[in-house]
Amino acid sequence: MTMMFPLATDPPVPPALEDPSAVWVFDWLIPIAGTIIIVLAIADTVRRRRLTWGFLFLVSSLGVYWMETMGDWGQHLVYSPAFAEHHLLDWLPWKTPNDPAFMPFAYAVYWGIHAIVILWLGQLLQRRYGWSMLRAILVLAIPVNYAWDFLVEGVATYMGWWTYDPGIGPSLRWSTGGNITLLWTIGLMSFWPNLIAYWAGKPPVRTLNHMERFFGLQRFTRPKADNPGDRRRSISGATVTTTRPSTTLRKREEYDAALDYEVIIPRWKFELWRLVAWGVTFQVSFFLLLVVPLVVVRHATGVDSPFVP
Repeated sequence: MTMMFPLATDPPVPPALEDPSAVWVFDWLIPIAGTIIIVLAIADTVRRRRLTWGFLFLVSSLGVYWMETMGDWGQHLVYSPAFAEHHLLDWLPWKTPNDPAFMPFAYAVYWGIHAIVILWLGQLLQRRYGWSMLRAILVLAIPVNYAWDFLVEGVATYMGWWTYDPGIGPSLRWSTGGNITLLWTIGLMSFWPNLIAYWAGKPPVRTLNHMERFFGLQRFTRPKADNPGDRRRSISGATVTTTRPSTTLRKREEYDAALDYEVIIPRWKFELWRLVAWGVTFQVSFFLLLVVPLVVVRHATGVDSPFVP
């Protein structure tokens, strides 16, 4: 049973979090919206018989959510106990109190939306100034992420959903009592999300992205020999026309027709390799670039928190 307020043996709750506003946003709206998006991504993958960009980003993002609580411990972030909680991560040595139940759903959606936005903005700079995508993302990283993170974190800390107490480095305390840090960790958040978006590449899928090439998936492919604009495609060695009564077959043909390569191993094995490449990259990079710095800086500074012991 979820407790609204901690037991006597639990750490105290920051006063700003005892009576948060609009708890339903995270207890209901985020899980419902997240579930709808996840179901749509799964349905699209089933129709195409291919792991789509959206599905891979959702699954990979969802897979790293368990590390959030360790990073929160490192930055003195504590959530209001008024939210529905889960207790799946109590085994971790460093974790923040009150792991909210909405977190997996938020992770499954938030990072994918961020990647789409940052890549779309990057394309605008590419077309306007002739820049590479890497240069465009480097230019966008700090201003876009800082503005977005400050907006989200500012609203959350003002509403009493969560707070950084005391936080590390300069901070701003609202009249409601919530506290938001201004440099650490909001500056750190300008790095990993943009890097992972760059590695993932811009949807729709046209070629192997940086993660897939790093794992050597090109050895399972060969350059496409036919003209991508040709209305006749080669499927399983047989030449067929694109007009098919099956929606699934048409969707699969549309996906494969956009690629600049052909797969030379059983397709299910190739898609499994793609899932492994995405999953491992997300797990390792998130841990090294976000969790490790947060935990190390808290230990190095010696700054402690009565609310996140």
